[in-house]
Amino acid sequence: MTARLHARAPQTLSRLTRLAAVPLAGSVILGGGGAVFLIAQMGILAQIITDLAFRHHHALNELLYAGLLIGCVVLRALCQGSGDMLGDYAGQTVTSSLRMEAMEHLFRVGPVGLAGQDSGRIATLLSEGIEALHSYISRYMTRAAAMLVTPLLILAMVAKLDGWSLLILAITGPLIPLFMALVGYSAQSLMDRKWTELLLLGASFLDTLQGLTTLRLFGRTRDGLTILAHQTRAHRRSTMAVMRVAFLTSAVLEFFSSLSIALVAVLFGARLLNGTVAFQEAFFVLLLAPEFFMPLRSFSASYHDRQNAQSAFTPIAELFTLPPLCQADCPSSTSAPLQSVQLDKLCAGYGDEPDVLHSLSAHFNRNQLTVITGPSGSGKTTLLRVLLGMMPLRSGQANAQRADGTHCPLESLTIGWVPQSPFLLAGTIADNLRLAAPHATEDALQDVVQQAGMSDIIATLPEGLQTSLGERGAPLSAGQIRRLALARALLRAPQLLLFDEPTADLDAANAAHVADAIAQASSGRVCIVIAHRSDLTRYAQQTLTLSNGSWTQTGAVS
Repeated sequence: MTARLHARAPQTLSRLTRLAAVPLAGSVILGGGGAVFLIAQMGILAQIITDLAFRHHHALNELLYAGLLIGCVVLRALCQGSGDMLGDYAGQTVTSSLRMEAMEHLFRVGPVGLAGQDSGRIATLLSEGIEALHSYISRYMTRAAAMLVTPLLILAMVAKLDGWSLLILAITGPLIPLFMALVGYSAQSLMDRKWTELLLLGASFLDTLQGLTTLRLFGRTRDGLTILAHQTRAHRRSTMAVMRVAFLTSAVLEFFSSLSIALVAVLFGARLLNGTVAFQEAFFVLLLAPEFFMPLRSFSASYHDRQNAQSAFTPIAELFTLPPLCQADCPSSTSAPLQSVQLDKLCAGYGDEPDVLHSLSAHFNRNQLTVITGPSGSGKTTLLRVLLGMMPLRSGQANAQRADGTHCPLESLTIGWVPQSPFLLAGTIADNLRLAAPHATEDALQDVVQQAGMSDIIATLPEGLQTSLGERGAPLSAGQIRRLALARALLRAPQLLLFDEPTADLDAANAAHVADAIAQASSGRVCIVIAHRSDLTRYAQQTLTLSNGSWTQTGAVS
């Protein structure tokens, strides 16, 4: 399996370059232009040195050549700088596009499909993994093209000047990539090991941070640190193993290039003594010889960028093999308000397992609070995920009916969701509310806070909505955090409002406050509450009991 993935990875990486074909082509063209100006620069320099040293020309006679030399230097620098900028732009284009595609795919996979994935591993892939592709595009691809263009142009010029030098360069030039590949062949397995250990380290680090409180409660903090230290040392050793191979590859390249240049110099020295070659041609070729190997040196330095990108792209490609479970949003064809949500013989389940929900049918009406209760494992969470569009149906239908009688899929609705453990960022209360509507005004924030029954609490805080919160919502209580999450959901003006265990783990007073806020929020929309506790049923207009994926009791409450 791993071998097949590696066989496909370079082809897939090559396809990524099509996203930035234009800037890459521009970078290659500019690189070729820089090579032309390089050859002209060396030819003019050889002309000036020959005129001054052997033809005894006055320096003023060389002003024209000096101007041409400066022009070639400037134009070459402009070509190289512009080519590097285009290569960097191509890398940014590819990595940003791939990162957006990966994020969109993960959103389509949804929480259900990602339940078995390590968050730290995914975060590492989306950051460092995709960033490794930037060097592959911006450096490896452009230098691979330069390795072909520049040496061929130099060989064409050397062919006109000296046959022996052409023979030496033509023989030793192809040997360098060959031996470099042989030496660096083992680097791919080392690079794979390095990335495996990096992903493991990222997953373990995030897991340790998330479980730090538990580790401290059980006195196992030192054990967690020991594991992280062991994984850090393993990653350091694998990184140094890759560096050893990289330095060995560079040593091989330097040996062959130095040997080739020395051979050319020795041959020219002997022939200059015999008078069988002119100084200008010999000096010109000697100036070009190091430049012949310079693209090979640059390619050698970036060759490991390719191996690094190949190792990083393999797990990234595996992310795209995760099946999308979330239903895609679709625009509504009408602006009529939502009248009801209807389930018709709905069946749903996970993977190849049996159905969790069995032929469920129900109507949830507007201005009606529906409370669904049932024991653990009865299918309440699965039903909630179906309503949220997080998993597909195996059979049956779940759709919405608007006030004008038209039917539409649930994906066309604006849905608000209040989970059992709302997620709050480290920031102000206003910042957390604006996660639902980034451009919401201060008046809109005050309005939803009042609807959620949080106005009195906000008024007691020293900075009101600008009060800073910790990541877990400190200094707010659990009940206040859930009412704040309700206010955030209301900021979207949802047509369908869903709650998952809103009063769980709350004392009677806080549970009553949350229940009152939910009852008020149900006005003007379809509102469904999933709950273990029955204390919310007295606020409900409809109660349903779920057991083993089927309704066991339904009723209307006065």
